[in-house]
Amino acid sequence: MAGGDKKVQKGGMIMRCPVCGAEVDWFDICDKCSYQNSGPEEKEGDLLGPNKMTLKEAKEAYKMGKKII
Repeated sequence: MAGGDKKVQKGGMIMRCPVCGAEVDWFDICDKCSYQNSGPEEKEGDLLGPNKMTLKEAKEAYKMGKKII
């Protein structure tokens, strides 16, 4: 499954976390990096949901080993 691809798995839709690439349910918190994705249409500069940083900021923080909030 390429980054951004989605698939159906029992119980719901699965996608790649836009920050770390781990499999995660749509609109769920990633177990690997703790980012809550806002679905497959999320944009780099969007500040959506309960996240305190944009997707771009979260990607940068993850690469640097910082906590994603």
